[in-house]
Amino acid sequence: MADLWGALKEEEEGRCDFYDINRLTMFADYRVPQLLREEGIMIYDPSLARRVDEREEIQFGSEEESEIRGGTIQAVELLKHSINKRLIGLDLSSVQIDWLLWQKGEERKDLIKPHHRTLTTFY
Repeated sequence: MADLWGALKEEEEGRCDFYDINRLTMFADYRVPQLLREEGIMIYDPSLARRVDEREEIQFGSEEESEIRGGTIQAVELLKHSINKRLIGLDLSSVQIDWLLWQKGEERKDLIKPHHRTLTTFY
């Protein structure tokens, strides 16, 4: 849904009128937690950090993979509330923050610690 909104939001007025886009959370993929970890916003347990740094596969649906995804969602929600509280008049959605973080992560992907590796069709 967020991708559809992002692709169509610049279109002709009314063509993509998602009145409730602010109800969506971010899309928990691999690039955003990579960036959040690099920035010290997310801190992995040392054993998980080692596995990610050594590019070891983290099993889909495992406790570790679920914690990375859930922690990423929580971090983005906290960032959203903090940003919107501090910057009066700004009302960024989780989807917008996700997109901004993902783009920054893409720019820096080869300069920062690796992302977690999980074989899945979901991200």
